[in-house]
Amino acid sequence: MKAFYQKLIAEFAKPETQTLFTNQGLAPVGYIDLYAGQDQDEANFELFAQPAVLVDWEIDYEEPAKATVNIYACYEQLRDTSNISLNRDLGLKFLDFIACVDTVVSKIESEATGKMDIISEGFNKMDSIVDIYLLTYECSFRGRNNPAAKYQPGDYDNLNLTGTLKYDL
Repeated sequence: MKAFYQKLIAEFAKPETQTLFTNQGLAPVGYIDLYAGQDQDEANFELFAQPAVLVDWEIDYEEPAKATVNIYACYEQLRDTSNISLNRDLGLKFLDFIACVDTVVSKIESEATGKMDIISEGFNKMDSIVDIYLLTYECSFRGRNNPAAKYQPGDYDNLNLTGTLKYDL
């Protein structure tokens, strides 16, 4: 997953990625990190002065192995998105930000991870110092070997148990 994380950082640093955001009238992602609850600590408020992406993952070693990657797209939503807003389009710009993040993340593949397929998305309902939209992806994983793979599958109900024990008195 180290290669995936480095690739994520590299993709967001590319000039064409920066242009993708600026063409939509958005500030490009300026802060990327592994998710460690940064959005919960008020002392981290300065980190989110620019749009940010936080990432975490889980790996399931069932055959075939797969990784579930969570992307926390962080933005500061200060605009009114209500039906009576005079500038609702500006308030909905964060949706353009989410679309740009998805465009970048969807094309990332590394030596250990396959194509990123989005499996869910939605607003993060947890209390935080910044607004977060959670994008969840799934991809194949080629990393450590499955620890269960060294065991031969079988069914204990079908074991043939014949007693050959002898008592030595």
